Amino acid sequence: MIKLIASDLDGTLLQEGTANIHPEIYEVIRALQAAGVRFVAASGRNYESVMSIFGCMEKEILMISDNGGYSVNGGQELYCCGFSKPLLKKILDAARKIPDVWMMASAARCVYTDQNDPTYVNWIREGYKSDISIVADLLQIDEPLIKVALYSYKRDAAVVAEELRGQLGEEVEIVLSGERWIDMVMPNVSKGQALARIQEMLGISKAETAAFGDNGNDIPMLLQAEESYAVANAREETKAVAKYVIGDVSEHAVLTALKQILAEM
Repeated sequence: MIKLIASDLDGTLLQEGTANIHPEIYEVIRALQAAGVRFVAASGRNYESVMSIFGCMEKEILMISDNGGYSVNGGQELYCCGFSKPLLKKILDAARKIPDVWMMASAARCVYTDQNDPTYVNWIREGYKSDISIVADLLQIDEPLIKVALYSYKRDAAVVAEELRGQLGEEVEIVLSGERWIDMVMPNVSKGQALARIQEMLGISKAETAAFGDNGNDIPMLLQAEESYAVANAREETKAVAKYVIGDVSEHAVLTALKQILAEM
């Protein structure tokens, strides 16, 4: 019996780079929770961006943000994993060698960039609903930074990720968060690792867990759930690890699957 459901957001539960979620999702999640199933919103976005979608349920659900770098239960912090200053400098130096990218770094509740590009900044603020601040130097941020994200506006994220791996090796976990998004977090940090912590905390097994995703950063999470689902628009490597492939994000396929799980309880 399913007792825990984790779902990615962008490209899975809603269209990439928007806050446009089907309004029925809240009702279905509440019905599942009333039936004893906990829900985890799991995203590469920072916490405040996740809150732009699930703020009305902050006290009710669990959230994984920044690809596992930060997790919250009912609004209370569970885990935060930030970079050391020397490692952060190495990441930023490597990222600045990559052409045609926008860069930002996430703290627990805020996002920062040192690139004052109005197109990019406005998109992050309006599309992702992130509280992004423009600073002179990311290395001067006082609070821990838990993720560095690059948006490659000319090339596929997979190509850029390989270039970064060539520079940074295994010092950093580098994952794909979209066709153009590359996320860098501490080694061994992932949505799967964060989900495993939540499972242990709640006493819920992989066999009692369902997970939904579309991208490379969702693979560890799908592997942490016996009932794993990839949407039709997912990357092929994500579909390959999923137990099921369902409809496209544009068809609200996850909502349909959640309703089915609820009906079978």
